[in-house]
Amino acid sequence: MSEEKIVSNEAVVDNGTENVDQESAQSEYIAESKKYRKRAQEAESQLAELNKKLESQENAKLKEKEEFKTLAEKFEAEVGNLSPYKDKYEALVEQRKTSLLEKLPEDKREQFINKDLDVLEFMVSELSPKTSVEPQARGTVKTNNKKVQNWTKLDSKEKAKNWADIIKSYTKK
Repeated sequence: MSEEKIVSNEAVVDNGTENVDQESAQSEYIAESKKYRKRAQEAESQLAELNKKLESQENAKLKEKEEFKTLAEKFEAEVGNLSPYKDKYEALVEQRKTSLLEKLPEDKREQFINKDLDVLEFMVSELSPKTSVEPQARGTVKTNNKKVQNWTKLDSKEKAKNWADIIKSYTKK
């Protein structure tokens, strides 16, 4: 009997060590699961924060888009106000181009039909015949060779206009 008690005590002791081993393994599993749970909760809280931040950013973008809508409406109104002036300007430019093209020789018109206004003005000034402002003979002075023949037949305005010539004609005599 004593042997049975020893054997039974050993079995009980073995169960105790097994229980201790199981409890230590279970406590390790519990600690590990707590660690994973804590990590998952932190990840969920970070995800919630990021979702809130993303939502706030989207709201901010929507607010900005509303401002862009008002800016777009403002610019659209400004374009509506300025479009008649644009039309007038384009009409004036087209009119000026046609008048400049008419001054060019016919064989050159097709070359310059699509050019800008400043190019056309330059080409017209270069290709047009230049009228000379200076006299043909150098050193000559332009004089009024008109002599008063009979001053008695002139009316009072013409007498006043030509009075210097009338006096000169008498002083020469």
